[in-house]
Amino acid sequence: MHTDEYEISLAREINVCIRVIKQTQMKLAQRQQLFGMDLPQASKALNEGRLVIERQELADWRDDFEALPQWEQRLEQYREALATMRISASRF
Repeated sequence: MHTDEYEISLAREINVCIRVIKQTQMKLAQRQQLFGMDLPQASKALNEGRLVIERQELADWRDDFEALPQWEQRLEQYREALATMRISASRF
């Protein structure tokens, strides 16, 4: 059963995902620029004593790094659901 409310809700979820993905990518890029390295390199440098970074900053960086693919997957799932809904709606 297709209703406009479902389509509107999916579109809203897609917009949330897009916004979060963009913000997360921006934060990751800012950290990479600030420290001159990506997270795996920063973790290695920290363990070797070549980098000084607050634990919370590193934890936030890691959280963003791990969350990005999850948000991207969620976005793809919502897009697929919306496309399926639109296909099924066109049959009626």
